[in-house]
Amino acid sequence: MATFETGDFSLRAIADSGQVFTWRELGRGRADARYLVASGTRRCVVSQRGPKVVVLTPSGGQPSPSSLSYWRRYLALDVDYGRLLDSLPLTDEQRAASAGIRVLRQDWWDVSVAFTISQNSNIPRIQHAVFSLMDTGGGRIPAPRQLSRLLRDEGFAAGLRLGYRLPYLRALAGRATGWRPRCLSEKDVPLAEQMAELEETPGVGPKVASCICLYGLGYLEAVPRDTWIKKAERAYGIEWDPTFGGVQQQYVFAWIRGAGATLG
Repeated sequence: MATFETGDFSLRAIADSGQVFTWRELGRGRADARYLVASGTRRCVVSQRGPKVVVLTPSGGQPSPSSLSYWRRYLALDVDYGRLLDSLPLTDEQRAASAGIRVLRQDWWDVSVAFTISQNSNIPRIQHAVFSLMDTGGGRIPAPRQLSRLLRDEGFAAGLRLGYRLPYLRALAGRATGWRPRCLSEKDVPLAEQMAELEETPGVGPKVASCICLYGLGYLEAVPRDTWIKKAERAYGIEWDPTFGGVQQQYVFAWIRGAGATLG
């Protein structure tokens, strides 16, 4: 059994943080949090009871060393989050709003699809569309070429209930069939340049591009700014950390959602 013992980590807080849509909860109401997790072509089952985090294969077996290394990095278990959070300008109330959140290192394509779907939507609708795609893709988000084929099936596409987002998802799949973000093949691509490249895709604006950069491409300074975050900036004069602003944003967002803030 692959077990990690760690602090400043909560599977449930991460699952509820709005950053990931490829997790399926197994047995809600259990004493331990337990999820079937998909990332790219990989899947595992992750559970937590207290400080102990267990990673297994979907069939309940022991992950290979390479898989275990992947999931450790994916879950940011290789980061001292206590020290990281101590370095951020967070109030005690903000930090406690959803203790245990970590920014996952997700597959960039998973994030791109999910956040293209998520625009001006709600969690149940986003989850319906993402799970429908994963069910068709054998438990994973279909690769770009496969997704393009699926979306040409008008019946299947209509069942996703995407509305005006459907052309955006088609455009994303079409572009990604022969392209991937520049930072995956070049070192030290500045955030602004990577954002601009992503925004060349129809339907990918600054919010979606920043989500892709933060959750899928490792730019921890990227700050997704929706209406609530912009209101918090104005109401509280929030300034974002230049290195870990995206992590800071997760805690501020959790604080806002928990009614810890009064916004005009």
